[in-house]
Order: sequence, then C-alpha cells, then structure tokens
Amino acid sequence: MKTNSLDFDAQALREKILDLAMRGKLVKQDPNDEPASVLLEKIKAEKAELVKEKKIKKSKSLPEITDDEKPFDIPDSWEWVRLGEIGSIISGGTPKKSEKSYWDKANIPWITPASMAATQNEIVYKNDDLKFINKNGLEHSSAHLISANSIVVSSRAPIGYVNIVPFDYTTNQGCKSIAPYTYIENKYIYFVIKFTTPDMYKRASGTTFKEISGTRFGETVIPLPPLEEQSRIAAKIAQLFALLRKVESLLK
Repeated sequence: MKTNSLDFDAQALREKILDLAMRGKLVKQDPNDEPASVLLEKIKAEKAELVKEKKIKKSKSLPEITDDEKPFDIPDSWEWVRLGEIGSIISGGTPKKSEKSYWDKANIPWITPASMAATQNEIVYKNDDLKFINKNGLEHSSAHLISANSIVVSSRAPIGYVNIVPFDYTTNQGCKSIAPYTYIENKYIYFVIKFTTPDMYKRASGTTFKEISGTRFGETVIPLPPLEEQSRIAAKIAQLFALLRKVESLLK
C-alpha cells in the first residue's frame, strides 16, 4: 500500500519473502537435517502401505520433472517434487441443491471458494459462515470427506485462495485439497502453494474463467526441504507476515 509518509508495498514484500524462502535463503540449512531425498523414500513407503491397506487408491505415475520446470537452484539437501508426490489430491462436488434430503440436518462442513474469501488473512480456515451437507448428500455426490489439517485451495473463481482446515470437511468442485503424508509440514505446503499460485494460473484452462484441474494441480512442481527445515521456514514466514500485518494496520 502507499501512504504520504512512506512507500510500503506489503504484497511485494510478501512475494519477496516467499521467493527467498523457496530458494532456501530465508533460514539457514542445518547439515544434521535428514535430506529431502530420504524423506521422499519414507513417503513412498508410507504411500505403498496406505494403498495396501486400501486407505487410498493407487495413483497414476506423475511425469518426471524436467530441467525446464525447475525455475531456480535449490540447496543440495532439497528436492524438486510434484505436489501429488507428497500428499493425496482430492477434488470436491456439490449434492443436488433441489434434493432437500442431502442438506437437511447437515453437519459435514462443505467449503466453497466464496466461503474461503473471508478467511484469506488467516492461515487456518476460520469462517463462521460455513455451509454443511449431510451423509446422504456426501454419498450421492462427487464430494469426498477430507481429513483435518489438509490444505484447501480454490481452483477457480479465483485460483489461489488457500487455507489449512483444522477439521474434517468436504468441498464443492471449485476447490482442490491436498492431504499431506506424515513426513510433510502442512504449514510449509500452505506457503508453497501461495508461492506457486501464479504458475497454477498459467497452467489453468478455460475461457469464461480459469480453472486448474486436479491432475494439473497435482503436477505442480515445488521445492521440498528436509522436514525440520520445512518447519523452520514456515515459522519464519508466518512471523514476518505477522509483522507486515502490524505495519499495515499502523499505516491505515
């Protein structure tokens, strides 16, 4: 924002903070951290076990990441990965609106891009104006029950609203979610999605409005640090963003 006494572009500063973070330049690397390559092996083992237990379906192999898809250099202990490698990608759906039996006595949270708009100043989804569907509506639509602490992202109108949801939930078809595997810090994924939103928009399709499909959402290329460093990065970004909000409030 601009003021008479001080030029202060908070959004540009946020983008710079994210850029430094994703390049491994916001916090120091710790040589004692387990490298992301080992982390990925653990994730593969966890995913295989979940498939074996029929808790998730076996997904299609993701395309190998090309050099052209790597926009900058990252530390040696990091890895370039696709979003779908580090969590389950889940789409949403809408029960038939005219069928009251799908909506009566509803108690399953149902998130839409419209409901996300009011909570974009927060990392965690906190909108009290939340809609609900019931079990019957869930079973008769393409909506899925998504586990708490997953990350929801609006995939159209607009692309790029992001929140961590602290409870089990469903979404409409205007959202995509990622449920990270065990060895992933969800707050880091929240910030990495913030950073990659412009890339998602470029890869989206549509004429009336842009939309990114579940497949393309899962193909998003992200830099993955060691687990401990993910936590340090997320904490530092949150700290700096909070400071920026304080400065913004003082300059209003």
